[in-house]
Amino acid sequence: MPKADIAGNGYDLSINRYKEVVHEATEHLPPKEILKKLAVLEAEIQAGMKTLEELLATH
Repeated sequence: MPKADIAGNGYDLSINRYKEVVHEATEHLPPKEILKKLAVLEAEIQAGMKTLEELLATH
């Protein structure tokens, strides 16, 4: 990079100033699909907690 460009940027040498940031496109599931997956996970968590409570109650 030419000195004039660095001077013109107030001698800011931070990498973000000179490196081009490339953002990748990310595809997400539709909100309803996410909610369905969360519901399944929540049911699994609840079942696991119930099993744990039963195990603790017997000891």
